[in-house]
Amino acid sequence: MDVGVFSNFTNFSDIVIVRDWKTLCYVLSELAPFSLAVDRFVTPIWCVMGVLGNLISVRVWTLRRMRKCNTSAAYLATLAFSDLLFLILLVGNELQYPWMVGALDLQGWCQVWNVLQMATQYTSILLVLAFTVERFISVYRPFSCEKFSKTSRSSKIIIAIVCTSFLLALPQAVFWNVGDTGECTVRNVNSTAFDQFYSTWNWSSELVMFGGVPVIAFALNVCVLRQVRTVGRIHAASRCTSTTATLVGISFYLILSKLPVTIVFSIQSSIRFGEPMSLQDMAHDPTWQNYLTYITVRKIIEELGISHHACNVFIYAGSSKQFRAHAKLVLWQFLGCKGFSSNTSPQPHPIRQRHHWTMPKS
Repeated sequence: MDVGVFSNFTNFSDIVIVRDWKTLCYVLSELAPFSLAVDRFVTPIWCVMGVLGNLISVRVWTLRRMRKCNTSAAYLATLAFSDLLFLILLVGNELQYPWMVGALDLQGWCQVWNVLQMATQYTSILLVLAFTVERFISVYRPFSCEKFSKTSRSSKIIIAIVCTSFLLALPQAVFWNVGDTGECTVRNVNSTAFDQFYSTWNWSSELVMFGGVPVIAFALNVCVLRQVRTVGRIHAASRCTSTTATLVGISFYLILSKLPVTIVFSIQSSIRFGEPMSLQDMAHDPTWQNYLTYITVRKIIEELGISHHACNVFIYAGSSKQFRAHAKLVLWQFLGCKGFSSNTSPQPHPIRQRHHWTMPKS
């Protein structure tokens, strides 16, 4: 911890008035250091792991052979790219808040960053919903899967998802601003109409995107698993051979990681700061202790939510033999290891033909 950052706070008996992140960070560093430690040291791990994993995923899912044998490859490649962009943007948030570098305190960039940060999250969630719907159709309407899984159709759906995500994220450019304190923060307009619009928009968009969409994906996945268990196997057309286990795993991971974040967000308005007081009094004040407990739990749950953008590569590798083979090849080629060439790349399994039985000649 840089002592110079908190040079204005020298005594535990001084009255502390929390008006900005700098002051709150000081309180957390003294009374809830674990929350800051989680934010400072776990997020970089997700960023490094996620950037490498998503780079590999983008490369593998965009291979022609993977696109031909997996109808959802376009969705998964776009998902990996969206998660990659989210983690890169997350570096700015990491520098801004736990480390207080001020990476977002620039007029214009403050607004652009918040729009991009929300748009990438919306894109990832809607992509998961899109290929979950495709899995549902391929299981319940296998003969319609050929129609819905065409590359041209998936490209149009992806473009529509990206455009919708940016439209939903555009209001963030109005909400955020570099204020008088020099920090990138929610715009202070002193308008009841603005405050009501900001609260209503955030509540509705957050609950729908991070609550409603995962619940819909969960319901569709339950239907898919029940149908697979009942039928015993999926009767799908030749182009509908994308790995159901991979898509269901990604979708369930989204639910487990995003729903807790939504629940924590939904109750944050009921968790308030305590009255201005010294750190000594804060350590025993029920209101402040309630807030500090909440913020610690919230940071842990937020890190769980971030993991969804970083760990999908492990689901790909664990559920898809083809992905593992191609990912291994990409890594070996990147490291410049000899003995691997295009001739050693994984080959598709030969098609087994049924031979008609004929009577032996007499």
